[in-house]
Amino acid sequence: MYTSLTIRRLSTGSVYKLIFIGLMTAMLPLGLLMGVLAWIGFDTVSWQGLPVAGPVGVLVGLFAGLWVALTFTAMMGSLAALGLWLYARYRPLHLVIVAAE
Repeated sequence: MYTSLTIRRLSTGSVYKLIFIGLMTAMLPLGLLMGVLAWIGFDTVSWQGLPVAGPVGVLVGLFAGLWVALTFTAMMGSLAALGLWLYARYRPLHLVIVAAE
């Protein structure tokens, strides 16, 4: 079931893709939750310092989740790619994967 894989380098695009997918699956539901709470009257979403309520709060919450995911991907993806590049200069990476059928 699990396969050990040794690689010399991981491409930068793969690093960004993994981080973006992970953040999107976490931040979009969180943004949706904050938007739904804003719809029912909580001050969970704001735009330019003003709270947004109603159905517009759901849209702003989703866009806020997307924005956070993109911003964190840019920052953390760059740092992770740099760290993995430095690590790969001295040692190969050992990954344990589940191969697709």
